[in-house]
Amino acid sequence: MNLCVDIGNTTIKTAVFSGPSLICKNQWTNLDNDEIRQLATNHPLIKYVILCSVKQENKTLAEKLKKQFGHLLVFDENTPVPLTSLYETGNTLGKDRLAAVAGANNNYPGRSVLVIDAGTAITFDMVDEFSRYLGGNISPGLSMRFRALHDFTGKLPLVEPKPEVPFLARKTEDAIAAGVQNGIVFEMESYISRCKEQFRDLIIIFTGGDSKHFDKKLKSTIFADPDLVLTGLNRILTYNVENN
Repeated sequence: MNLCVDIGNTTIKTAVFSGPSLICKNQWTNLDNDEIRQLATNHPLIKYVILCSVKQENKTLAEKLKKQFGHLLVFDENTPVPLTSLYETGNTLGKDRLAAVAGANNNYPGRSVLVIDAGTAITFDMVDEFSRYLGGNISPGLSMRFRALHDFTGKLPLVEPKPEVPFLARKTEDAIAAGVQNGIVFEMESYISRCKEQFRDLIIIFTGGDSKHFDKKLKSTIFADPDLVLTGLNRILTYNVENN
């Protein structure tokens, strides 16, 4: 069994895989000795672990995981991956982005895939039918946009996302919600349209904590996959185990 640990900007996600199959997943605010022992007790067959973090390297957590499970792979810019990356600054590339396209390539081999990850930031990443990661873009996320409008103005209130927003609002709170949420939808639709012009039979995968606010608003056919990054981490871990 494999254990995948994904440290995001706000939470820590763990997933246990048996081969390619996801057995269980958890979300934590903290991952310390008690939580690690709980994972080991609940899943005594875990043998290999991969640790991925969008923050600075957590050497203490890495040491605890290695001590508990024995085999640990810290996912960094030197880790071999089962696709070709054309990104020029691999040392600054968020490893969650690379894991997401690895997951997309694993689930749809031989297909071009646009991965839209709506989390703290919104990322757009492309992997083509030849298993090449072509790169992508980073945009402010939903909460970040609401917070920016509040923090950098004198009177605009801090607004929460709304299930439905008008095209043209008649109240200030609605105007903020509509401006942010419709703006993100228009942005996503534009990326999808441009990518469809360049890549035949394009598949669009939506992931991330805020994807629920947008997946049903898009005109294009999309596939929602909340476990895409974890699937990619498992694929990368398996690839390294098999090739060592």
